Amino acid sequence: MKQWLILLMCLTIPLPALSEDCTESTQLVIQAFDLGHSPSNFPAQKQLIEKALKLCPNNAEAHNNLASILEKEKDYGQALHHYQQAVRAKSDFAVAWFGIGEVYTKTHQFLLALEAYLKACKADTEARKRIEELLKTNRYRISEAGELMNKESLLLLFDKNRRNNISRMLYDCGFRANVKPEVIFRNLLFDTGLYQIRPESIPQIQEIGAALQVIGSVSIKIIGHTDRQPFKGYSQSESDHMNLKLSRDRAASVADYLIRMGISQKQIHTKGLGPNNPEMNADTPEAYAKNRRVVIEVTE
Repeated sequence: MKQWLILLMCLTIPLPALSEDCTESTQLVIQAFDLGHSPSNFPAQKQLIEKALKLCPNNAEAHNNLASILEKEKDYGQALHHYQQAVRAKSDFAVAWFGIGEVYTKTHQFLLALEAYLKACKADTEARKRIEELLKTNRYRISEAGELMNKESLLLLFDKNRRNNISRMLYDCGFRANVKPEVIFRNLLFDTGLYQIRPESIPQIQEIGAALQVIGSVSIKIIGHTDRQPFKGYSQSESDHMNLKLSRDRAASVADYLIRMGISQKQIHTKGLGPNNPEMNADTPEAYAKNRRVVIEVTE
């Protein structure tokens, strides 16, 4: 498996250069590798690697291999922890950075995944493919229904310094693309025809507010979009007008919540485009779902 390929790296380390404990730790990592990749061997492998880490806590390969097993077991929190420990011990450890990107992808933190893949892109062709996919679909700046884009992810776009760093990393990896300080939220939900934010959307707004509080004085544009489904008993033209007003009211609802969180009203500008700027120009349930969204853009 990909993450286990670092065994070869272990074997290139001159054992006399390591402390006695770290030498034994490396041997335990090799022993765990030799057990194979069957899930039935995971408990024994974890036991060996955990013993290795007790002997040598900064053994990057041990952290990476343990993280790989935990990721396969879908224990993403612990997998992320050990991948991060691996790159703390060895900052240019491309395999571990790729693992971090995979965990963030599986937990729908695509901005953080993009950052991690970029740290591996020069040494890892799979990381480069992941970056290409994220850029092609703009997935890194879209939060779909049922997802939660956290504060840490949002800061990668909303904070100018961190955003510029992502752009530099893209350039260094050969991508001629700049990340936009704009996020599309399809997980800010409203009942049909209403502008009140549904309770399940509040955690996302709280994450947005928390990120905006960190970056301070910026201009925040909130744009509401609706689908073009006609209201019952109204013509398409009348419905379009009603949807335009609804989109404005929904953007204002998001703004009101952020203001209650302490974001200055002077920073916020709202706009509603109704159904007039669709992402998918069709009258299908898929198109309607894609076109219902709130966009938040941050500028200096």
